[in-house]
Amino acid sequence: MYKNMNLNAHLENLRSKPENIRRRYAFLSSLGFTSIIFVFWIASFSIGGSAVNPSVAATVNKAGSPGQSMIAGVGAFFVDIKDMIFGPKKMVYSSIEIVPGK
Repeated sequence: MYKNMNLNAHLENLRSKPENIRRRYAFLSSLGFTSIIFVFWIASFSIGGSAVNPSVAATVNKAGSPGQSMIAGVGAFFVDIKDMIFGPKKMVYSSIEIVPGK
């Protein structure tokens, strides 16, 4: 049916369809693209093995599950926003007295 049809012709054909068909097509397209991105994201957490550099493996193990990593990222984002609005954390310096040895 769409054998020799280019993208512009396909879009024109889609524009001639009723609105509910266009919405369904848009929803399914976005769901498909989001699913592909989600699968690659989840797969990136399982990549690794015994041949991985030990420091990289330790960092991946420290990150935890994808959910924990996402929650930590969101928390860090809000801390960064708070610091941008209210200024960075203030550091208090105390004086240090150096006394020569005996």
